[in-house]
Amino acid sequence: MSRRFADFRSDTVTRPTPRMLAAMAAAEVGDAVLGDDPTVDRLERRMAELFGHEAALFMPSGTMSNQCAVAAHIEPGEEVVVEASAHVFQYEGGGLARVAGAHVRTIAGEAGTIPLEELRAAVRPPSVHMPRTALVCVEQTHLQSGGAILPRAYLEELRALSLELGLPVHMDGARIFNAVAETGIEPAVYGAACDSLSVSLCKGLSCPVGSVLIGRGAFIERAKRIRKWLGGGMRQAGYLAACALVALDEVLPLLSEDNARCRRLGGAVLAIPGLQIAQPNIDTNILFLEVTEPDLDAPMVEAALRDRGVLALAVGPRILRFVTHRLVDDADVDRAVQALSEIFGASAAA
Repeated sequence: MSRRFADFRSDTVTRPTPRMLAAMAAAEVGDAVLGDDPTVDRLERRMAELFGHEAALFMPSGTMSNQCAVAAHIEPGEEVVVEASAHVFQYEGGGLARVAGAHVRTIAGEAGTIPLEELRAAVRPPSVHMPRTALVCVEQTHLQSGGAILPRAYLEELRALSLELGLPVHMDGARIFNAVAETGIEPAVYGAACDSLSVSLCKGLSCPVGSVLIGRGAFIERAKRIRKWLGGGMRQAGYLAACALVALDEVLPLLSEDNARCRRLGGAVLAIPGLQIAQPNIDTNILFLEVTEPDLDAPMVEAALRDRGVLALAVGPRILRFVTHRLVDDADVDRAVQALSEIFGASAAA
């Protein structure tokens, strides 16, 4: 029998529920590239309606959704403004340059927010000597800030500025449902704050594959062409879409539990000498911890945790990442806390 680990590496390790698997097996499918898969159509309509937009497009991955969105919004050589630690800039393999041909301007922000006056100042005047500022990207929730929620008031101010400047906004909403679960704000409110958004299905929602890109009808038609360039058209994709439709009913209501467990883990860590929380707040389901014990580093702690049946990720020399999700429970949180206490207690005693 294989050993069971408490797996906090990412919410992407989640697997479908029995109901989701049953829905996949029973799905009515067609050929989604030819436009006649009824289950994909249902998912796209539901997601578009949920976020208050005209249309949606089912994609294999969140990275593809983001890259198709940028390429559909801009012409090659135009400039995209992003927060400096944004996923779309840092962790998508240089796709902004490779796929969209984008010139990128980064602005250092706080908890994923781009300072609005700096954004205003970054918009270039018309000139043949400079790229045209064509798009701004934001991320909800913000991964590198520990799943920070961009506040509604900020997003509304950003939207007002974008409309004033004639600058469209794309929202990387990979974990937007964690924000919805935490704030109680309706998805359509977040949808109104942007021209397009991508939503992951394979993180907290536990689907094996998938992301949905949402926006206006003409924008989605452009994105569909770019998806084709990237080989993202899927045939009997209704099997996957059926899984997502059940997840929206069954798993989405559970995301608040993931957020609560992450806060519980963070609270327990405060009592462990040699370890501290490396983010201002725990808004949702992501926790970064800093190893301050001089005789340990993050890779050493990752290895020691694995020996104790707990999986986490060292994401820097002294930073560990824990992500809560449907497949870790309260006992797993206790197990992680016990393991960390043993590791740092042993180091202090050495």
